[in-house]
Amino acid sequence: MKDILVLRDIDQIKAVSHPYRVDILEAFAEEPLSAKQLSELLSEPHAKINYHIKTLLNAGILELVEEKVKSGIIEKYYLPKAKMVIMDKSILNSAVYDENVARTLNQVSISLFEKISDDFYRAAENDEVKSKHVRHYNQYYLTEEECKEVMDCLEEKITEVLNGKDKKDRDNTRPYNITLMGVPDLRKEKKAKK
Repeated sequence: MKDILVLRDIDQIKAVSHPYRVDILEAFAEEPLSAKQLSELLSEPHAKINYHIKTLLNAGILELVEEKVKSGIIEKYYLPKAKMVIMDKSILNSAVYDENVARTLNQVSISLFEKISDDFYRAAENDEVKSKHVRHYNQYYLTEEECKEVMDCLEEKITEVLNGKDKKDRDNTRPYNITLMGVPDLRKEKKAKK
């Protein structure tokens, strides 16, 4: 399994734009899993798992790594092609960036936000959200380019601070999801126009 798979194709991006498929990818550790095992892990019907596995396979995000015969039935085992899946930034600047691509990227963003929201609520319900870990900045009036510049600057700083420290085999570590979002405040924008 590679460390990173860069998605450069719109069909690959569509494949991971569904929050349920993200759950499937995150269910894997280092060992291959069958559709039956995934079904049990995620408490979902086997047929539903198979449908989403097929989509991820066709997009080249999952791969079939082994087949075992159990009681006369062939059981297939899968692994993600990489530990982490990221989207190639050039897709945003490509000549084929049209309404369909924009819709797909919005769906990816919605799926990601839903996943982050679920993680946040789960942590909050377990009294694991600490104020020192939450930052909210609002009322900044920026152009699209300025917002992108802020996001790029923060990404560079996070990469600099972590610099290989994000290994899970270190003592006293736990997984954190760090999310940076620049979201237009459409409610305030509408009020200002009135």
